[in-house]
Amino acid sequence: MSADETRKSSGGAAGEEASLLPAGHPLREELYGESHARPFPVVSAPVRISHLAMLADPGEAAAHRARLEALAAVHGVAPPPPDTMAWYAAFPGFTVRWERHTEFCTYTFLRPDDHEVPFARTAIDVLPQGWLASLPGALLVAVHATVVAGEPPDPFCPELQAQFDGKMVVGSRIVDDRAVVWTSLQLHGDGFARYLVCNMGLNDFQTGRTVQRLLEIETYRILALLGYPEAKRVWPRVRRLDMELARLIDRLARTDGPTSEQQLLMELSGISQAIEHMRSDTNYRFSATRAYMAAMNRRLEDLREHKYPGRSSITKFLERRMRPALDTCDSVDAHLQDLSLRVARATEALRARIETSIEEQNRDMLESLNRRSLQQLRLQQTVEGLSVAAISYYLVGLLNYGLKGLEKAGLALPVEALTALLIGPVVLGVWWLVRWRRNRINARHN
Repeated sequence: MSADETRKSSGGAAGEEASLLPAGHPLREELYGESHARPFPVVSAPVRISHLAMLADPGEAAAHRARLEALAAVHGVAPPPPDTMAWYAAFPGFTVRWERHTEFCTYTFLRPDDHEVPFARTAIDVLPQGWLASLPGALLVAVHATVVAGEPPDPFCPELQAQFDGKMVVGSRIVDDRAVVWTSLQLHGDGFARYLVCNMGLNDFQTGRTVQRLLEIETYRILALLGYPEAKRVWPRVRRLDMELARLIDRLARTDGPTSEQQLLMELSGISQAIEHMRSDTNYRFSATRAYMAAMNRRLEDLREHKYPGRSSITKFLERRMRPALDTCDSVDAHLQDLSLRVARATEALRARIETSIEEQNRDMLESLNRRSLQQLRLQQTVEGLSVAAISYYLVGLLNYGLKGLEKAGLALPVEALTALLIGPVVLGVWWLVRWRRNRINARHN
C-alpha cells in the first residue's frame, strides 16, 4: 500500500471514529490547544536574546501585527495569521517570538552568537533601522540576555562587574546547580537590563525554559510595580477623605434636628461617591499587581536558586526591595475598602436615626389626627342631639297643627293633651331614624 493510500485509510478510520463521538463543545479544540499556545523556546548556547514588553491597548493589536508583517516581508518570511495571540517565526540568522497579553505584548529576539564579550553585540542588531522605534504602545521592559556554555566566572571578579557597568550584581546557582545567572536588575546605558546565564548542564529545552522564566520575572516584576505610582497618587486623597469622614462621624454623634441630619447625609453621600470612584479607578491596577506578583513568585520558585556566599539571590533581592512598594499598594487598597465600609455604616446609622425621627413625627401626627377625630365625633354627636331636638320640635308642631284642624272640623279632641303625649314617641322615632341612617352610612364606608 502506498503512503497516500495509508494516509487515506488512516484518515478515513479517524473520520469514522470521530463520527461515532457525540457532538463536541464549540470551544473544545481551542481549550485543548491553549496548553500548547505558548511553548518554551528551544535555546542552544551560545545565544543572545533581546526582550521587549510594550504596554498596548486591545485596539493596537492590528498595528503590532502590521509591524510584524513589515518585518516578515523584508526577510521573505510568512506573516502572522490574522487575530493570532502568539507568533513564532524563524528568520535568516535569528528567531522572533511575539505574544499578546491582556495589557501588554512582548517581542523576543534570539540570535546565535559566540562572541566572547557577553553584551558587546545584541539580538536586535539584526533588525532593520528604525523598526523598533516604529512599534506602537509604550516601552516598559527591555532586557538583553546572553547564554554561554561552561563554568561561570568568579562572582567577585572585575570582569563580571565590567559586564554590568560596575553596578551591584545579584545572582545564584539555579535549576539544581546546572546553571548560574547574574543580573543587576537595573537599566544600563543602552536602556536595557542585562542577564548573563552560564549553562553547565541544561539541555536545549531546559535552557529555553529557564531563559523564558528569567524574562517573565523581569516583565512581571516591572508590571507589578505599576501599582506603586498609582498608590502614591491616590494616597493624599485617601487621607483627606479619612479625616473628613472622621469629622462627619463626630458630627453624627452631636447632630439633632432633621435639617442638620439631611445635610450630614448629603455630605456622607458625597464622600461615598468619591471613595467608590477611587476604588473603580484603582481596583484593576491593584488586582493586576497582586496577579503579577503571584506569577513572578511562581517563576522564582521554578528557578530553584542556591545562593552564592556574599551575593544576594534574585529571590531575596526582589523580596527585600519590592515588598515596601507592594505593601503600600495593599495598604492603600485595604484603606479604601475600610473607608467604604465605614461610610456605609455611618450612612446606615444616620438613615436609621432619620427613619426613627420620621416615625416619631408620624406617631405624633396620628395622635393629633386621633384627637381631631374624637373632637369631630363629639361635635357630630352634639349636632345629632340638636338635630333630633329640632326635627322633633318641628314634627310635634306639625302634629299640633293637624290636631287643631281636626278640632275645628268638629271633632272633640284634647289637643294639648294629645300633643303632650306625642312628644315622647316623636323624639324616640327621630332619634332612631338618625341613628339608623348614621349606622348605614358608616357600614357603607367600612
